[in-house]
Amino acid sequence: MKIFWSYARLDDKEPKCKVDKLRQEFENVLSQTVGKKSEVFFDTDSLNWGVKWREEIERSIRECDGFIAVVSPSYFNRRMCIYELQTALETGKKIFPLYYRACKDLQSTFKEDGEEAEINTQLNKASLAIAEHQMMDFRELRNEKLGSKKVENFLDRMAEAVVQVQTKYS
Repeated sequence: MKIFWSYARLDDKEPKCKVDKLRQEFENVLSQTVGKKSEVFFDTDSLNWGVKWREEIERSIRECDGFIAVVSPSYFNRRMCIYELQTALETGKKIFPLYYRACKDLQSTFKEDGEEAEINTQLNKASLAIAEHQMMDFRELRNEKLGSKKVENFLDRMAEAVVQVQTKYS
């Protein structure tokens, strides 16, 4: 199974890189749930140096079985995050929002005037799709240790939900 992990880099800053560590744990749990090696695309690990990164991201989204959006205020403020979401929606991917940090609004608000008005309007519309999908709420667990029973149980439920949806629609 291949999953695309969409996140805002601001949420994954050194020294802890919590989002990447969470993604690694999820990849392990997903592999165990499926019973074979699963891949979770993560830009800093999955993109090779020198590739046309935008084309590679688009290809990875087209080829994935599901799309996880790590929802946070930073996610809605990054055009590339919403562009990834838009690409996933346009290619009919199953969207799995992971509610990572509380957001005032579940949408982007890029300026819809000026030279990028049309692109920003499209991105703002695409961002609204998050609210249409059932989210897995990780906010209360965000500061727990990854190996804790609570986090492990959450990741088990998340992997089972992804596999169940994929099996249902395959």
